[in-house]
Amino acid sequence: MFPRLQRKFVILYTFSTGLIMTFILSVAFLFYVSSQDNRQRSAFQEHLFTLTAQMQTDSEFSDSFLAQMEQNNKLLIYIEENDIPFFFPGAFRSCTPRATLLTYAKNAAKKEYIYDDSHPISSNILQSSVFQITGDKKDTYLGNVLILRTSSGYKRLTLLMDITGYRHRLLDTGCIYLLIDLCGILLLFLSGRWFVSRSLKPLEETCQKQQDFVAAVSHELRSPFAVIRTTADAITANAIAADTVAGSAVSADKVSGNAVSADKVSGNAVSAGAVSGSAVSADKVSVGAEGYNRGLTVIKDECRRGSSLIQNLLLLVTAEQKEWAVKKQDFEIDELLLNLLEIYEPLCRSKGGALLLILPQEPLPSVSADPDLCRQIFTILLDNAVAYALTDPLSTDADHAARNTDRYQILLRADISHGHICIRVTDHGPGIPDEEKTLIFDRFYRSDRSRNDKEHFGLGLSIAAALAKIQGLRLAAEDTEGGGSTFSLRF
Repeated sequence: MFPRLQRKFVILYTFSTGLIMTFILSVAFLFYVSSQDNRQRSAFQEHLFTLTAQMQTDSEFSDSFLAQMEQNNKLLIYIEENDIPFFFPGAFRSCTPRATLLTYAKNAAKKEYIYDDSHPISSNILQSSVFQITGDKKDTYLGNVLILRTSSGYKRLTLLMDITGYRHRLLDTGCIYLLIDLCGILLLFLSGRWFVSRSLKPLEETCQKQQDFVAAVSHELRSPFAVIRTTADAITANAIAADTVAGSAVSADKVSGNAVSADKVSGNAVSAGAVSGSAVSADKVSVGAEGYNRGLTVIKDECRRGSSLIQNLLLLVTAEQKEWAVKKQDFEIDELLLNLLEIYEPLCRSKGGALLLILPQEPLPSVSADPDLCRQIFTILLDNAVAYALTDPLSTDADHAARNTDRYQILLRADISHGHICIRVTDHGPGIPDEEKTLIFDRFYRSDRSRNDKEHFGLGLSIAAALAKIQGLRLAAEDTEGGGSTFSLRF
């Protein structure tokens, strides 16, 4: 799902942003073309004005002047006086023959009703607009035809300016703009992939956690339900067998009555022998009854496990969704610790261990937190300490007296450091491997040692961490000197 969603977001981001960038570059390029066109036309008009002024003042043009004008400005100058061409071979060599270009220019002027025999009537100058022609070699020119009235008649000026190089420069500039646009779109695509991937990563991780959570819940719930279903099937099978045996017992009563008249019917003695076999089957009824009771006990235990798991899941989800109503208040933490000592000390003693409470000499100040949530946190920590530090599968009740006192002690210690109260639960159990210390607060995580423990689902520490987080407290784990684990809750 996420790869497809990522592709859609990247395409949408690249398309929308690329479209805006392309529009901006297009506007910039059109503005550049317009400004360059205006510069070319202004330069052409300036050359036209210079030649017109020269025509109005001088009766003749020098070849050197015209040659310099053509070569310096890429111009083609053709002057006629009373239809007689001014003898000037031309200094600028165009791609298209000079005569052909002049013909094209005259044809363009004729479109504006300027003919070979045209001359000014109401004004001194008759002039066409600036036009553009293309030669046979795809060379391009700006042109104008101007007729000037003189005392002796009129002069006609045909002026062309080669802008082929300018057009090529425009094409090259357009290619550069296009290349910039394509590179920009590529950068947008790459940056979009990085940005979208970075933005969707938390959502993807959350969904993955949800999937893992659902899978873990399904796995954990599948176990008690499977046991319940199997046990129920076994109980049902035993019940059917018991009904069958009961029916056989009734037949046995009837047959025993027939056995009284066995002297008369010898064949009935054989039936009596069969009854004895039924009587043996009747003994199995009592065994089935015991199995029935054991099955009910198993179902009860598994139902309790399933209920405990569901309660822990609801507690965890409520805490992680920050829907827990945190009721912070000032309370005496030492009173809570003494109450926990009263509850857990008998339990530790029954397992051959001990629970010790160590308080500082000075009175502990009150803390601002939710006392119920703090009690829940310490309950989880003490339950784990009792389960993993005081439970030795290889030992028996007779071994409890021989245990090392320090080895089987759980310490509940309170310290004050830098104005903060720190409560530690210390045990001397198997400890936590270094590679697992970053995983113990994850949901459904259980070490290899506790895989077979049906009473713990790997939710306790994750619940404790969530409850601490919503109160702004810090829960941490570290190694106990000499072996074991120490969990600390800092207020």
